[in-house]
Amino acid sequence: MSISWNMIWEAHPDAFIVKDLKEYPDDKKKASRLPVQFAYFMGGETTLRVGIIASSSVPREDEFLLAGLLWGNRLSNGAKTVIYYVAPNFSTSFLTGLTKIGGTIFARAVYWREKLSPSLYPIPEKQTSNQPRYVLGEERPDWKRWAEGLNPVVRQQLTTVKSFFSDLTARRVRIEIKPQSISFLWGHFEIAEVRRKGKKFELSTKVKWLKKGEQMVKWQKQGWVDASGSLNPEFCATIVSILDYLESLEQEGKLRTQDLLALLLHQGDGVLKSLWGSPWSWPWLPKERAENTVMELEEWYFYQWNGQLSVVCPIFEKPLTKAAQSVLLASVLERSMLLVFAKDDKGNPLVWDGRVHWLTALGKEEELRRWYCWLTDVDKFPIWTLPENWQDKGIYELNCQGSLLNHSLMQKGYS
Repeated sequence: MSISWNMIWEAHPDAFIVKDLKEYPDDKKKASRLPVQFAYFMGGETTLRVGIIASSSVPREDEFLLAGLLWGNRLSNGAKTVIYYVAPNFSTSFLTGLTKIGGTIFARAVYWREKLSPSLYPIPEKQTSNQPRYVLGEERPDWKRWAEGLNPVVRQQLTTVKSFFSDLTARRVRIEIKPQSISFLWGHFEIAEVRRKGKKFELSTKVKWLKKGEQMVKWQKQGWVDASGSLNPEFCATIVSILDYLESLEQEGKLRTQDLLALLLHQGDGVLKSLWGSPWSWPWLPKERAENTVMELEEWYFYQWNGQLSVVCPIFEKPLTKAAQSVLLASVLERSMLLVFAKDDKGNPLVWDGRVHWLTALGKEEELRRWYCWLTDVDKFPIWTLPENWQDKGIYELNCQGSLLNHSLMQKGYS
């Protein structure tokens, strides 16, 4: 849809602090590496620059947020700059995210409602602070709640399954409980699943990640509890074989970077434990597929120690865009019921300090640091870099690039 934005600006002379706005042409957008799907306008004087980024729809708010900041950064050249985001609608997390923008750039949001007159409605900053809290989804069930509805005999069989996999935690097996299934994972690799079937359940191995067809067929096994109350030996032996195989990949350096990192972060040993504490399982599940926010937050890592909850966001690709996404998701956490319902394993309350720790690799941190020119409180987003040889030696060190935590934290005694 072609929109005559200049005509809209002219029809609303008081919507912005300047007039006579000029559009930035498409050829210059590409040369400036600005996303071409948005419209950009500029105005103002030497001491006060004004920019507008406008769009008739915003499918990805993180891209919209970042594009406006890149536009403001280009206009600023060190001068105070006001950027107006113009779109039909904004999420609460986007509006909250704009309050985090500072430095030389000041961000404002303006509704554009095509069929209304007037069609531009600047959003007061106080409107953001009065928004209701997010409900992040439904609470993840525990073993007891999951067993409700099973017949008594099957419930006892589930206890046997739980005991078997709980004994494998020493081999870094972790458990994720969902309403209709229970997954058993090693890092990102799902190795087995319990799936509800009416008042019973089915237990089976899961090796879809294995690309070798013959081995995949060999390891596809069903599990059951026999009359003696034990899991069938064939299933147990297969699970052990799968773990042996995955551990051999790790020892031989054949795991993909993202899979090795997930394994180490989920385990939370060494310097991770000394810095942030023990891993904390994300306690919510999306009620519907459309709740992408909860699904994205599940990809972060959470740790608990001495009543404090720490939030870690790995960023290894598209650093600027991933950081924009994390700013919006941090806004979701701030306005969520997390602050009310977060509990440790013993049921004691956990307090989040509002920080999201950006975890990245050497060479990526400088691009992330560009965000420090745009944030009102950079201490809320400290940047941590992994050691150069972490894939061989593990995460034995983390270097913090944050303004307050500008030091190297070494954990000795771990290899």
